[in-house]
Amino acid sequence: MTKKSAAFPVGLYAMLLFALVWLTLPRVFAPIERWMVGSACLVPRVASAWFGEPASAADRSALGRIRELGDLLTARVRQHDFAGAGISMKAGDDKLLCGVLSVGRRGGAGQPSELLLDHTYAELAGCREIVTKGGALLGFLLKPGVGRAIDDTYDDPARVMLCNHRDAPRLYASLLNRDGSQLRFVIKPAAVVDPAPLRVDFWDDPYRAAQLRETQQRVFTLPVTFGKQRVPGGLLVGRTRRWGYEGDGDEPPLTIGMFVTPAVEARALSHVVVWRSGDVRQPVVAAASVLRSRRRATATVYDLPGASHGRHLLVCTESVPDGAAVVQDGLFLGTARGLCLGTGLVTSFVASRQAWTLLLLPDGDTEPPIELHARVERTVDNVAWLKLTGVPLEQLARVGRGYLFTGSNGQFCPAGLWIGLAEPAVEGFNVLKVTVPMEAGPRSAEVLVGEPPR
Repeated sequence: MTKKSAAFPVGLYAMLLFALVWLTLPRVFAPIERWMVGSACLVPRVASAWFGEPASAADRSALGRIRELGDLLTARVRQHDFAGAGISMKAGDDKLLCGVLSVGRRGGAGQPSELLLDHTYAELAGCREIVTKGGALLGFLLKPGVGRAIDDTYDDPARVMLCNHRDAPRLYASLLNRDGSQLRFVIKPAAVVDPAPLRVDFWDDPYRAAQLRETQQRVFTLPVTFGKQRVPGGLLVGRTRRWGYEGDGDEPPLTIGMFVTPAVEARALSHVVVWRSGDVRQPVVAAASVLRSRRRATATVYDLPGASHGRHLLVCTESVPDGAAVVQDGLFLGTARGLCLGTGLVTSFVASRQAWTLLLLPDGDTEPPIELHARVERTVDNVAWLKLTGVPLEQLARVGRGYLFTGSNGQFCPAGLWIGLAEPAVEGFNVLKVTVPMEAGPRSAEVLVGEPPR
């Protein structure tokens, strides 16, 4: 009796191949996934008629308080970020506050070395190349069609080359010793594997530099000109980080290399300041740029099964873009992932695991806001513990009780949305405890969407 061979499982191998392609090319199949998940959400969307009427914030005084805190945050951000006017930058220059859409390109110490702004090159025409924040130097505004921005056009988002970018110009800087003497040197971008983004290249007195005992000394720019580009003096670059051997007994320490940690962590930046010369007759562009979506569409947020874990269904009157902020009467609920037919899935702030750019408004009368880069480590009910990363020591020492707002987290999630109350956690000095107001049931909300097509 002959044995019949088994048939080749064509269907099984085809399914495995399809699954492999789906996993390796997620962007290609993203539209299909949106329609499949969105279609699955039609059932709870139809059943939402029996979920109850959407509720809005009943306490109007709380809404007024949130708006008051938002206005206070805006005023303090401008007051702090414009601090360089008349000191290091010319008093007659026009100041323009720009939001940061994203950071990218690894530079010195593996840190980001480029910023993408929410203003186009055309909007910033006539601005100086120097980009600052308060009294600190951040980097240089690129020009479309030149150098690193050779492929950029005037309608593209403007890019900023930070000081740790490999193509950034060297800086002439100095520090003051305890005895009042000044050490001058040249700063250049560090390598990706170096312990800090900037590195000291040349000293005016190498012998004295080798005997430096201190670290965390403030470094300021000295006036210097690179072609048509002029760097003014008196701008804070950062703080020193000594690299070498400690002294043994009476032997002095040996400094092998000196690095500089920037005054502001690039990943925590929400706003930067560009300057337009007062001689250029061009009006300053308003803060609301075409690249920053501020238009809001009405929506309703419904609880899904397991909503205690921070997942909700969003039903909107328009298409929902990925990463769009969902707001209820000034309170930031979370970000949405757009599906089909005007639906989306909302992940609350306490349930998120992404890295956030945040703004902390200290509970004081004159304290400037603190820019933070953080991630939610753990959550209990409506309380989240945030792990702060890359915050300079001088800013970390100021982190205390205050009001937490969103920083700039992409085109559809602008800075200034209130999250909750924050205070230092007992677990560590770089952990922030945040209490977020939360409600159950259907809620009336708004979603930040793009501008309608013209």
